[in-house]
Amino acid sequence: MATSAERAAAVPVRRVAYIPTGLIIALVLLRLCAGWHFWREGTKKLAYNPATGRTTVAFSAEPMLRLAVGPLAPTIKEELPNFHDWESLLAKPWVLRPMTDKEQAELEKWERDYAARRAAAKKKGEEPPFEFQPQLPYAEWGTRVSDDWKATVDAFKQLPDMSDAQKKAADEALAARQEQLKDYLTSQAKEIGEWKNELARLRDWEAGAGAESIPFEMNRIKEKRSETAAASAPWIEQVRTIERGLNRDLRQILNAEQAKNRGITEQVDSVLADAGDVRMHRVNVAVTCLVIGVGVCLVLGLFTRLAAALGILFLLAVIATQPPWVAGAKTEVFYYQVVEIAGLLVLFASAAGRWAGLDFFIRALLGKCCGRKEPV
Repeated sequence: MATSAERAAAVPVRRVAYIPTGLIIALVLLRLCAGWHFWREGTKKLAYNPATGRTTVAFSAEPMLRLAVGPLAPTIKEELPNFHDWESLLAKPWVLRPMTDKEQAELEKWERDYAARRAAAKKKGEEPPFEFQPQLPYAEWGTRVSDDWKATVDAFKQLPDMSDAQKKAADEALAARQEQLKDYLTSQAKEIGEWKNELARLRDWEAGAGAESIPFEMNRIKEKRSETAAASAPWIEQVRTIERGLNRDLRQILNAEQAKNRGITEQVDSVLADAGDVRMHRVNVAVTCLVIGVGVCLVLGLFTRLAAALGILFLLAVIATQPPWVAGAKTEVFYYQVVEIAGLLVLFASAAGRWAGLDFFIRALLGKCCGRKEPV
């Protein structure tokens, strides 16, 4: 019969490192602080409407992503909403100068031809063309906006059960909003021309000798670029407002029965939705959910390693938009993000949710289910 010493020797023993109580307390505090920070930053991106009782995402990553620099910037910006391609059609360098005699003659010829084409279309009972004078600084972009609106209205008219009266009302709404667009852009023609002329000056400045080698010049160019880019925001927003008005006009054309039909309203939403805005909204929702989720998991000590890994990936993605080694990058929060990444790495390596967290219970359950032997 085996002695007590022999029986004790037969028990498998796995040695584990001793972890001081002070270190455990520090890890728990680190986890709670990191989780609280993520949770607070995530909930700031939400807005509650007491009138409707709904909570929505009131945050957009677009401003930060639009300022992205470095090797990933072109790829990032390709996915951003580009309101009727304004960056390539409106934000183009354009030298402000008086028209030549030849250009004046061409403009007068275009005006006569345009008036004749509109009169002929009205006489035939057709929709008259809508165009901008080609010499205007916003002509290309205004034309693109108008064409996109027309495509939207045409798609709206193709929805099932649209009567002839509703189609006519849609055309009238489009014509009214096109005129509103033309009136607004005409009122801003001087400012837009001067702004595009500044873009031309900035282009020449950047191409000048020494612009990339003298820090002082680089800083001045960076400030001028930011100032110039911000100047277009009011024009974009005002045209967005006109576009929202057109969308409201089209929705109001639906009769009571159509407005209650969920299938038709979803089709209307699909027609009026901008693909870029939809994509950006999904990104905003995903970021908000990710940040809040990481915060909640860290505070509860639930799936701590996964939460820490996701938090690290998120912060690395933010840093990737503004690499500190790239000229013009915004490095104001870079060092704080690096410190937070270091803290998350500690939480990941230590699986800190095992102490004062739900991971303790998950680990115990997995040990029972999977036959895991606890260390002695």
